[in-house]
Amino acid sequence: MRVPLGHEALLLLEGDEVLGLTGAAVRLLGGSARLVRAAAIPELLDPWPGPPTEGDGRAWRARVLETSEEVRCRVVALDRSEPARAVLQLVPEKKAEHLEQDEALLQALFSQAKFGLAVHDRDLNVTRVSLDAEFRAPRDASMVEPSGGRRLTETLVAQDAAAIEGLLRGVMETGETLVELTRRARRSDQPLTDRFVSLSAIPLTGAEGRPCGVVATFTDITAEHREKEGRLLAGEAARRIGADLDPVQCSRELVDVLVPAFADAAAVDLAEAVLLGEDPGESPASMSTRRTAGRGSEQQLVTGEGGRAAIQVELRARGQVLGRLLLGRSPDRWEFDAFDEGTAEEIASRTALSIDNARRFVRERRSAELLRRSLLPSEPEEISAADIALLHAEVATGGADSGAWVDVVPLSSARVAFVAGQATGRGIGAAAAAGRLRTAIRTLSDLDLAPEELLTHVDELVRRLPPTQESGEAPEAMSEGAGEVGATCLYAVYDPVTGCCATATAGHGAALLIAPGGGEPVPIALKPGPPLGRGSMPFETVESPLEPGSVLVLSAGGPVGPEGASSSLGRITGAPGTADVLRGALDSGRTGGVALAARVRMLSPETTADWQFPADPSVVAQARKAVADTLLDWGLQDLAFVTELVVSELVTNAIRYAGGPVGLRLIRDRSLICEVSDPSQTQPHLRHARLTDEGGRGLFLVHQLTEQGGSRYTASGKTIWTVQSLDGSTS
Repeated sequence: MRVPLGHEALLLLEGDEVLGLTGAAVRLLGGSARLVRAAAIPELLDPWPGPPTEGDGRAWRARVLETSEEVRCRVVALDRSEPARAVLQLVPEKKAEHLEQDEALLQALFSQAKFGLAVHDRDLNVTRVSLDAEFRAPRDASMVEPSGGRRLTETLVAQDAAAIEGLLRGVMETGETLVELTRRARRSDQPLTDRFVSLSAIPLTGAEGRPCGVVATFTDITAEHREKEGRLLAGEAARRIGADLDPVQCSRELVDVLVPAFADAAAVDLAEAVLLGEDPGESPASMSTRRTAGRGSEQQLVTGEGGRAAIQVELRARGQVLGRLLLGRSPDRWEFDAFDEGTAEEIASRTALSIDNARRFVRERRSAELLRRSLLPSEPEEISAADIALLHAEVATGGADSGAWVDVVPLSSARVAFVAGQATGRGIGAAAAAGRLRTAIRTLSDLDLAPEELLTHVDELVRRLPPTQESGEAPEAMSEGAGEVGATCLYAVYDPVTGCCATATAGHGAALLIAPGGGEPVPIALKPGPPLGRGSMPFETVESPLEPGSVLVLSAGGPVGPEGASSSLGRITGAPGTADVLRGALDSGRTGGVALAARVRMLSPETTADWQFPADPSVVAQARKAVADTLLDWGLQDLAFVTELVVSELVTNAIRYAGGPVGLRLIRDRSLICEVSDPSQTQPHLRHARLTDEGGRGLFLVHQLTEQGGSRYTASGKTIWTVQSLDGSTS
């Protein structure tokens, strides 16, 4: 039993007599020092076993006669004289119990093995500690009291010891308690084995209120800490990896997550088949791989002798090996262990699923791209109305506009239709929808409808189409837009005879126009209509005159406006090539986009001739003569006979069935075009006349003598047209 210095009740005895005593003893015995000194011990305590003999160290319980307080007594002889001198120590019973409890508490704290307990002096030397460097309790279950004290640097890695001592010094100087702070505490004899402790510290204050040390508790939480860090790392990997549906980007994100948080070097090798969207197979032995991502030194990815500084994990998903993950650590970092391998395998497993989803999306994207490209003209069609250039950008993973298309449709009378559209959704479903719309628009174009009428028919068609279907094997991200029906479309008809462009739009971006010789692109004024499939309001056509040499730019797969295109198109001076115009129209960040550029031309006035005739049968002869004279001037007299027959039949029919005025026009282009217009909107019908019929053979004859023929509605009636080859042959 120990009593704090200055609080002991001590008496110096000679035999039974009191020679001297401390103030604590005077207060305990209930009298003045003079009276106590004059008394004998039997007069003060009961019982009194008598003076001690040599070597005697008796202890007993007694009662103070003056106050009846219970005390614990201990007497020890000091010399061999007669009578012998001795020291008597008195402790009140209650105080003795408290001291016993304190002693038991310290003994329990310093002998248990649940957590470590260390006492540091002012210089942070360890004066007492309950656990050794391996977190083992002392064998004798008593407090370990290092002789002379020792520093943490003797048992911990210098870097970790310095960090912990800095915390303890702060506690001692500020007096603020530290509670459960996680710190790395690697042993100096095992620096490559990672270890973490939960550290708490309380300042110790001396008698005068000055700091005299600090007591710290520490618990090994290595397993819990690493498990928590592993969960956080796996969660970060799940959050960051796979959103782009790009195998290469997944690889880069995986490496960024692991370095430097988990490893000092990392690399991902993916099977070549994965990058092509194909099945890589179940065996890695014959797998041809490509390094898709890497960080850190290549040397760190090779396992060193006698250590585990590097590990390799397969990227496996749905029974197929997609590639491998290589991880390495530098020599000054702890080596990989079984726990690290488990963490790496869990992250690799999650990443492999993302990569496999991306692989399947690549496959779907490639199929959609092939289908989309099959819908585009392989080569720009040579037409008199314009020089055409096409551009379709590669579809990038995660942003494929597979439903985008553009088209060039030759129309009657040297006119041409320019089309740009975008079907709702992505993937094969969108590409298939785009194919159906392109076919429908081409079919309706043969009817020579005005732009707003054509879009109205297409709008009704879209509303009747079934929902688009995506591939059943595609991941959810690939089916974005599945089930939706809709599209946008811009339809422009350019007439090289008049130089006029008639345009209508259904929810599509504006067409851009570049003036002859270059300059800033400007949008053509349009009256925007709703996207196809909505049917909420009618479409309107806007007519714009185009100067010869102007470049008309249409794009799909994203709107092209002056803000996004001017930076590229503005550098084109003189517009040396329509392909350059297209590259400027497609923003570099847009994926899966398509565009066309058309440098428009006007036919020379010398290549056209037109007349107006009243509804009088006598004008037929005038019309035939006018045609014959014009063909002679053009050097096409070989076509005069057939052309006169065609004109005679068509003008006669117009006068007979439609009235006047009757318009007649010849256009000398790559072929000879003959047009007859009248005010009626009743379309003629080709039929086979019977032997007994007196008429009905005119249109049949016209059809046999010409390459092509047809009719179209106009604002004032209709126009019937025919086409003849300039070499005089017929189909």
